[in-house]
Amino acid sequence: MWASFWLGVVAYAVAWTWGGRVERFAAAVLLVQCVIMTMNFILTWESGGVYLTGKIANVVVLLITGWLCIRSDRWWLLLMTATTGLKTLADLVGVLDPGLSDFALASAKIGLGYVIDLTLMLSVVERWLAGEAPAGRAAWARADIATAARRNRRPHRRSRRVPASSGNNEPTVHGPDPRLPA
Repeated sequence: MWASFWLGVVAYAVAWTWGGRVERFAAAVLLVQCVIMTMNFILTWESGGVYLTGKIANVVVLLITGWLCIRSDRWWLLLMTATTGLKTLADLVGVLDPGLSDFALASAKIGLGYVIDLTLMLSVVERWLAGEAPAGRAAWARADIATAARRNRRPHRRSRRVPASSGNNEPTVHGPDPRLPA
């Protein structure tokens, strides 16, 4: 349990640091799911209760990764969605067959969790091999470009408009406003 937890934390940190926007969004979703499932596991372990919160979290992650898979052109989202679907199917089998061992279900879901976390890390490696910049650097680069453009802009000189005396209601410009600095 704890090995998969720490593998997930490392995968989410790698995806957040060096991944693109899609990788970051997936890492944030999986981190929230990890926290929810860990808290659910810790709080209900002694009571032997139903882990309904974890099952709901798996369905929500399945819907989010499916939505990302449709909207994005990343290959790894298809694998992540399919693996999350298998985790959800394992939850469904566990509900439908109460005689099935909890350890069998847990080991299946932990193994599928490893596949999801490794897929997320491989997505960052694939992004690096393709030469794509991480989302953080691209955002800072855009901010630097915008700041430089704003600093290099020439000051805008405003003109004073005085109504024309000819009665045609067209404003006439009579030079710069003397109240503004040159």
